[in-house]
Amino acid sequence: MELFLTDKEAERLIKMLKKAVEKYNIIIKLGDTGTLTFCGLGGEKNGIFKMHYKFTKNNKVFHFMECQYNYTLFRVNLNNAFHKNADGSKVFGNRINIFSEKEFYEKQDGHTHYKAFSLPYDTINNTDDFLDMFEQLITFASIIKNEDLTISTQGDLF
Repeated sequence: MELFLTDKEAERLIKMLKKAVEKYNIIIKLGDTGTLTFCGLGGEKNGIFKMHYKFTKNNKVFHFMECQYNYTLFRVNLNNAFHKNADGSKVFGNRINIFSEKEFYEKQDGHTHYKAFSLPYDTINNTDDFLDMFEQLITFASIIKNEDLTISTQGDLF
């Protein structure tokens, strides 16, 4: 199997300025899942991106991907599970999986194209707070935050 992105291209896509495709005013409740869609600044010709999210008591997930090849650019898991990297190392607890060509070719399973790192990572702190992590990831993914993108939680979920 062939990989159609390089690490350099994946990093460029993560850092490219993006905006919400539609207006989102989301109130998260326990058990919610959903998807936010973004496009590169300048329109769809500059790429479409999706951020899937999941919010349960023991598992909070943000999965950011590009839509041309449906590759994970990054995925944040806030839970007590683990990810096993190609080198055999296991990353437990809160972690981020980042696109990696090397991991794809070393893992040789035909689909894993990301490597796990413990949080904190780069500008992302280690937190279990869903909204705090969402705000950090919006910045990390270079998404323009304005009145088109509002997310909050219903009641006292924490």
